[in-house]
Amino acid sequence: MADKQIIRTSDRGRFKKCRQQWDFESPMRQGYRYAGGVKPLDFGIAMHVGLEIYYDPERWSYPKEIREKLAIRAFLDSCEEQKAKVMLATPDLSVETEADFKERGELGVAMLEHYFSWSEERDTFKPIKSEIEFEVPIPGMDAVYQGRIDLIIEDAQGDYWIVDHKTAAQFGDTTHLDLDVQVGSYCWAIQKQLGIPVKGVIYNELRKSVPQEPVVNKNGTISRNKAQRTTATLYRQKIAELGLREIDYAEILEHLEKNQNYFRRTVLFRSSAELEVVEKIIQLEAKDMLDPDVSIYPNPTKFNCGWCSFFAPCLATMDGSDPTWLLEDSGRYAKN
Repeated sequence: MADKQIIRTSDRGRFKKCRQQWDFESPMRQGYRYAGGVKPLDFGIAMHVGLEIYYDPERWSYPKEIREKLAIRAFLDSCEEQKAKVMLATPDLSVETEADFKERGELGVAMLEHYFSWSEERDTFKPIKSEIEFEVPIPGMDAVYQGRIDLIIEDAQGDYWIVDHKTAAQFGDTTHLDLDVQVGSYCWAIQKQLGIPVKGVIYNELRKSVPQEPVVNKNGTISRNKAQRTTATLYRQKIAELGLREIDYAEILEHLEKNQNYFRRTVLFRSSAELEVVEKIIQLEAKDMLDPDVSIYPNPTKFNCGWCSFFAPCLATMDGSDPTWLLEDSGRYAKN
């Protein structure tokens, strides 16, 4: 396929989210990227780097403490690489930007340390492959579908699963994931490329927050305030430290056990019939995206526009202005 067209999972996401953003940003179209500043996505990238090292199949036999140290080092190195790129674009970093990098580094290390403790008894699987780049021909088209999968595991029953790491400020509703075609596209692609019959996808979510020790009252008891940022594990540790009785705190402990909201794993099954539908959807979307006359229009919503790097040029197209200067000469954007 000499002149193959490449469609990535990110292209599909942008195309469905906002065609105007897709037109500005996708390598299939104008191919611009935001050149300056620190994007919120960078933190997630660094966390992925750390988790990739932690779950690397070739390191899985290492002592857990060694894997933890290697993962944290990889996370911090990724943060430093991002900082170096920002400094190259804007040599005089502001005090706020310096503080942001420091804060993100400290948050990420604390999150990873907490995650390693939480996941220890839950990681009853064996990593098979990590950070897999796939490229699969789209049937009936001169195009290929590309993407990256974070991890493939084999569970205790011998079944294979794709694991998708996510970081988020808050955990949202998971109902929509049953219809998430991106999840299905991972299963479809990996079965096509590697012949691995995966059962589905496990969303492995890490909340961008770190629990604290429970509050100790002036009289030596522990606060039963259910709004405090702590966990059942930390609460029990404090009970033991103060020589208190666990039975006296049964209600708050039960609440903390049920409402542990720092990490979450959501299991999504995908049948062979569903994967046939996924393939058809990928074909239909690819047909639209590869059409040179495809309609381009914005999809303005609070969620879409709040973090969009192309807000200014999009606004220019909306008010009838020419966004060329913003894209080409403002210094805010560069070609991918």
